[in-house]
Amino acid sequence: MAISSSISISEDAEMRSITFHPQEDMTDRLIETCPTGAISSALTTESITLAFRMKRCSICGEPFATEREIEHVAALMPARFQKSWLDLCPNCRRDGQRRSHARQCILVRGRR
Repeated sequence: MAISSSISISEDAEMRSITFHPQEDMTDRLIETCPTGAISSALTTESITLAFRMKRCSICGEPFATEREIEHVAALMPARFQKSWLDLCPNCRRDGQRRSHARQCILVRGRR
C-alpha cells in the first residue's frame, strides 16, 4: 500500500482540502513523511480532513498556494531577502523575472 492511496487532495479557488485515510500500517509513514510535522500520532483509523485557505496572486488574482504554505516559506527565509515575491504566483514571478532580465539586457546594450 502506497502513502498516496492514503491521502486525497481537493482544491477550488478558495480552499485546499487534504484528507488522510490512514490505515493501520500507514499512520507511522504519514507521520514520518510530513515535512512540517503537522501530522501527529493523533491520527487513528479515522479519516481526518484539513482545510486551508488559498492565497491569491497579487497581480493576476489566481489562487496558487495556501496561506499556511506562504507563511511557512516566509518563516524559513532569512530576513534580508525581499518577501514581496511570495505574493505572486509562479507565472507572474516568471513574467517579472523576464521583464527584469530584458531591462538589464537593454541597459547593457545601451552602454556600448
